[in-house]
Amino acid sequence: MRSGIFVLCCLCLPILAQARTVTAPADWWKVPGSLASDDAQWRAKYLRQKEVANAFAADLEQSQKTGKGMRYLDQGGESPSWYAPPLVVQPYPGPYASRLYDLAWSAFLQSHRLHEAYRLAYTAVQLRPEDRQWRQRLIQVALWLGQREQALTQWTWLAQHGDAAATQQAVTLAVSLSRPDLVVQLLSPAARAGTLSDADWKSLIFAYGELGEPDRALRIIDTALRRGGPRRYLLEQKAYLSYQLGELHQSLSALQRSAQIYGTTVHIAVEEARLLSMRGDYRLAFQALKRARTAATLDDVPFWQLYALLAWEIHDDSAAFAAEKTLYLLGAASKYDLQRLVLLSGKESPEAAMHVAEEGWRRYHLPLFYFEALYYAGAAQQWQTLGGLLNQVPANDPDGIRNYPAYWMAMGQWASAEGNFDAAGRAYAEVLHLNPEDELAQVNLLWMLIDHDRVATLRALLVGDALHPAPGLRDAVANALERMGRSRSALYLNLAPDRRARDGSPRALLQQAGLWAESGSSGIAWSQRQQAARLSLEALERGGTGVVQP
Repeated sequence: MRSGIFVLCCLCLPILAQARTVTAPADWWKVPGSLASDDAQWRAKYLRQKEVANAFAADLEQSQKTGKGMRYLDQGGESPSWYAPPLVVQPYPGPYASRLYDLAWSAFLQSHRLHEAYRLAYTAVQLRPEDRQWRQRLIQVALWLGQREQALTQWTWLAQHGDAAATQQAVTLAVSLSRPDLVVQLLSPAARAGTLSDADWKSLIFAYGELGEPDRALRIIDTALRRGGPRRYLLEQKAYLSYQLGELHQSLSALQRSAQIYGTTVHIAVEEARLLSMRGDYRLAFQALKRARTAATLDDVPFWQLYALLAWEIHDDSAAFAAEKTLYLLGAASKYDLQRLVLLSGKESPEAAMHVAEEGWRRYHLPLFYFEALYYAGAAQQWQTLGGLLNQVPANDPDGIRNYPAYWMAMGQWASAEGNFDAAGRAYAEVLHLNPEDELAQVNLLWMLIDHDRVATLRALLVGDALHPAPGLRDAVANALERMGRSRSALYLNLAPDRRARDGSPRALLQQAGLWAESGSSGIAWSQRQQAARLSLEALERGGTGVVQP
């Protein structure tokens, strides 16, 4: 595998379930955001979702600091603005009288004496605990006065005595007040009986989570599945809870059972692929996503990011390239997506790789993208772009870009292409100063001096033993020796045993013939030229080009 790290983070055309044509410009890297006709609408929605998510994260962080919106009774933080401390109530003396209490209730409400109405209802409930009407009245005035705990107490009593509407009210308020114990108490009987709605199941499972008892939630789900048969929501929740408990095999089985019974969905496919990937089954994970591909839309960015990553992992470069390119056009590519897209596009289109790397440098300001952009700008011979990238480094160099040999290598390429050979020489010298063993810098420097007939500089560079260069330098040194008039030394390098075995092409033979002729061995030179001609003729007869490169 190319990477042992599973990054949760695409799209392989065609990507839409809807019948529409998705087209991209020929120079797709130049016009990001032009994937489809409705791309602008998608992008606006995508950005709104990101803003909402960021706002929620910021609000949650603030809540954690202040205690607002959390378990305010035991957090010790600042209380929410809606919180009112419990009222201390002294019940009315004397026995309960129905007509008197009803009359007093009406009078207190009409005169807006809510605290007295609260005291009256509280007293009536104490004296007549089975009277549902007074419990409803106590709930009403308690909510007006912010006594949510009292309202919860009364709704809980009504729910436990068969009032279905009160059950919903009690559950909602218990969730709001972070009372998971009450949520479990209210909903678990219906859960075991298999009569709970998906919304109530969600509240119950959340309550078990707050209590730190996901295993109990899993057991009650298993009970409901045994009694009521398969149910999509419960199978998905079983998969989630099993994953939380580290039971990956059980989680995967629940997802696959749901897909088998109800058909796969984008969400199920993503979760199944993640679990399979955690086991190292990348090909099975990719197939799970591929089955749901036609159902996915542009909104399913996590699906396409995982699709791209798995295609990369199993070396399906065409699928990975199409997916990463689409994410790039949508503006939804992560830094890892951009890295992969640079590698996938570099071989066939250095210009595209250069533009993608530039985008990565602008967006993430990582040196990796900067040096990739330098490399591919040179490979695409985009000298103006290369010069612009080099000039982006400020004088104080906060990122330490000039400490890398790759920067000076690119500077040498650019200066050489611009005809500034002195600057190119200084750049290559800086590369060798930072890394004396850099053969590429040595080769570039030698060829530049050879091409521009800098014989004096070549003599200074090759003042030592030039007859035993590194294999990667041999061609450049041999040509340098020939340019310096040292034909016999150049011939020695060309006739080295390992070189003869490696290169018997017509081009190499003609080069050797030239060296033999300059060394005074015209007969050997003639034989070499004859052999080169014969090899070229044979290549032509076999259907090759037979062209002898100068």
